[in-house]
Amino acid sequence: MSSALIDTSLLLDYLGGDPRAQRALDDWDDRSISVVTWLELLAVCPPAALEATRGFLRTFERLSISESIADEALRLMRARPGLLLDRALTWASANVNQIVYVTVDPAFVMDTDANVAMPYRRTTAR
Repeated sequence: MSSALIDTSLLLDYLGGDPRAQRALDDWDDRSISVVTWLELLAVCPPAALEATRGFLRTFERLSISESIADEALRLMRARPGLLLDRALTWASANVNQIVYVTVDPAFVMDTDANVAMPYRRTTAR
């Protein structure tokens, strides 16, 4: 397939050993993450797994937050009241970079949202 920005929720499942997450990652040739996802995952990582997790995250292109991404995140949050800042920034990173946003968190994503892929629906909160 093409390029995708992988959301934190899918990577949490992957790191937790969920085979659905592994299959979902295998579907994308060029994978990116937001700097927000980088920070979220390292913040919850057990100290013993920190270096291995950091090494895994380095296999993704890391996208930083620009003014245009911040503006897009604000637009998304206004369009979807209750959308959290971290999720809005990650989704906005995909939109601004014109790549598919891959998430397994259905909370604010609608079936009609363009450039969003949901390989499965996560049922537990992160």
